[in-house]
Amino acid sequence: MAPTPSSPEITIVTGASRGIGLAIAHAFAALGHRLLLVARDGDRLGTAARAVAAAGAAAGAAIETFAVDLRDDAAPAAAVAAATRCFGAPTVVVDNAGTAPSDKIERTTPAMLHDTFALHVGAPLGFARACVPAMKAAGRGCLLHLASTAGLRGYPFTAAYTAAKHGMVGLARALHAELRPARIDVYALCPGFVDSDITRGAAAAIAARGGLTADEAFARMAAQNRIGRMHTPAEVAAAAVRLVRERPVGCVFELDRDPPAFVD
Repeated sequence: MAPTPSSPEITIVTGASRGIGLAIAHAFAALGHRLLLVARDGDRLGTAARAVAAAGAAAGAAIETFAVDLRDDAAPAAAVAAATRCFGAPTVVVDNAGTAPSDKIERTTPAMLHDTFALHVGAPLGFARACVPAMKAAGRGCLLHLASTAGLRGYPFTAAYTAAKHGMVGLARALHAELRPARIDVYALCPGFVDSDITRGAAAAIAARGGLTADEAFARMAAQNRIGRMHTPAEVAAAAVRLVRERPVGCVFELDRDPPAFVD
């Protein structure tokens, strides 16, 4: 278990304007983290940041925002520079931003594959490259990849997403093997389907192809979880808090089992 830091964590959360990312931002704000919230939509991000700041005020949290498209190769380093200007070198990065296209393989395009890999693999690699030197110098740090059970097994109609999440989990394993000796913890947090905007959007996309309503598609996705129901964003946020605070030994943490456990 990592020692409790003597000063507040300086934390970047990507995809922080809604869903899982917003829940994680709220959870870390309640612990008094200094947070840089990153998302593409600046207006939505500002609204989210005001809510997080209000909720974390009693804990002494500090909140800044950085609106950027993380599909841009230069974006992770720019976000790290922004966090460093505001608070100092980041000690925690939560790579949560993503996209989840759902379609038959015949309609899965190279652009879909490129976008999913840019967000789920390229951006986390960019953040690691930008943050690791300072983390090594400090002798501590944490990189948390919000992955998925789609990174551990396959699901139909999600070829691009499943491939990208396998890439994200593989990246986490490689970084864990390389950085653990430098006391930098790397985790891939793997929930099953989560009741989020992305999941409901996927259910709507399935319904648009006919044969099922959006509610029926949503129920079928929930039934694919081993726990037999959807995870909630709050559950995922609680797991993220546990990993960042306790720094248990392991890398790939599967939330979709009872009890949740490391699988590597």
